[in-house]
Amino acid sequence: MDWSKILGITCGVAFLAGSVSAATLPTAKEVQAKMGMGFNIGNSMEVPNDPTNWGNPFPTQALLDSVKAAGFNTVRIPCAWDSHTSGGKVTESWLDSVKTVVDYAMRAGLYTILNIHHEGEGGWFQSNIGTSVDNTIDNKMKTYWTQIANKFKNYNECLLFAGANEPGPNVNTWTSQHVSTLMHYYQTFIDAVRATGGNNETRTLIIQGLNTDIDKSVKSAPVSTFPKDKVEGRLMFEVHYYDPYQYTLMTSQQDWGASEPIQPQYYYGDYTKASEPKRNAGYNAWAGSVDSKLGSIVHPQEQFAKMKTNYVNKGYPVIVGEFGANVRSPELSGSDLNLHKQGRVQWHKDVVSAAKQYGLTPILWDMGNESNSGYDNMAYIRRQSSPVGKVLETDVINAMRSVYSLGNYVNNGVTHVEDFINGGSETQSSSSVVVSSSSVAVSSSSEIAQSSSSVTIALPTVLAGAQVKLHRDGNTIYASGDIMLFDVNGNLVRSTNNVSAGQAEMLLHGLRQGNYIAKCKNSVLQVKIR
Repeated sequence: MDWSKILGITCGVAFLAGSVSAATLPTAKEVQAKMGMGFNIGNSMEVPNDPTNWGNPFPTQALLDSVKAAGFNTVRIPCAWDSHTSGGKVTESWLDSVKTVVDYAMRAGLYTILNIHHEGEGGWFQSNIGTSVDNTIDNKMKTYWTQIANKFKNYNECLLFAGANEPGPNVNTWTSQHVSTLMHYYQTFIDAVRATGGNNETRTLIIQGLNTDIDKSVKSAPVSTFPKDKVEGRLMFEVHYYDPYQYTLMTSQQDWGASEPIQPQYYYGDYTKASEPKRNAGYNAWAGSVDSKLGSIVHPQEQFAKMKTNYVNKGYPVIVGEFGANVRSPELSGSDLNLHKQGRVQWHKDVVSAAKQYGLTPILWDMGNESNSGYDNMAYIRRQSSPVGKVLETDVINAMRSVYSLGNYVNNGVTHVEDFINGGSETQSSSSVVVSSSSVAVSSSSEIAQSSSSVTIALPTVLAGAQVKLHRDGNTIYASGDIMLFDVNGNLVRSTNNVSAGQAEMLLHGLRQGNYIAKCKNSVLQVKIR
């Protein structure tokens, strides 16, 4: 019996350890058919050195529950790795930190995409796609993906790996040599994951287009250039969509060689401003007129049709790994801001509608920045202030939900499931609970979920390795073996080696506020100090 369908659950999670036999996971096409629309936890785990350095707190179960409750079936976790290495390898404590977030997502029932993001870490990969293979980069790809894949080798099909983010050469033009180099690195990624065995033998993997640009990819990266996979039908392709750039991302006037300056555009679709045509989406400074396609659903339809023809129809499902548009509140106010916001709602709906029409998975880019005083303000779900998980852009979310016939957003909570090992998404553990993500309170390391009926339910605090009794009570951590406490960057903060009568204790007095990872053997526990 498929409990996931009966309960409306997409994916489950199991906190088990040890060796299990590998399952033959569903194909990429079968996986993508259930992914719906997605959400990015941007400016977080991909931040170099410390995921909180760009203003967002460490992700919580409450946040991931809220993502699911908002109608998303997929979450993309951009992730840094190179800045969390020691001796050329990713530290085990950083792997544990990432696993904590992945487990939150899987428990919430989300298809989960984990990548190597590179951006912000000196662009060690994506800014260095040359005309020949760099052995240092190639070795990093092999080493990092081997470690990542081993960490998650028994997770079910709801976990997907994406090899890169927005790979591009240091020049503007892609040559066949650049494409060959990129595909070599993707081959290294695929081979490294497959070699770890377990469920990774048939896990869906995602490779990215050239700069994740649709037109560059179609022109220079046909499927004939793709790396080879030893299993059939387990690869996806990724592009990003921020068109037109002047409308979604441009923040200041620029000179692109036209007879007039190129200006940011504020108004879209049915909500343009006749008295300011140069501020309407699709205005062409060279032609001196508005290209109506760029200011309507026609443009994403045409772009996504290219993806269907060139990739989907040839056996490679496509995700739109990022899309979004800034709010123009720094410049606009009053009726102009309202007009802009109405058009922006339409832009999001048009992108999602076109993606669904052509069989693509759209994944919204969220940066967490709730401030309206500056740019990079794509914040659709609250992360930086209380209550975490509150939907900030209800009109946008409702417009996107309508494409999938979900109705207007109401937070009815999510169903926590505990089985994601060995292709186990068809079963639900007896520890599954329904929680209202708007009322989830995370207290220290113990997650307490309070339902709308005010019944308090204690969720498991051990994130992995259930055979080890690792838990927190007040300001003390208890375990059945030696305890090590790391910060989220992998630095050892404290340790114990005083197991007495089968139990070790660690006091938490004197620690700075923040998130920590406690580990005992194979068991991992997130510890939050307020």
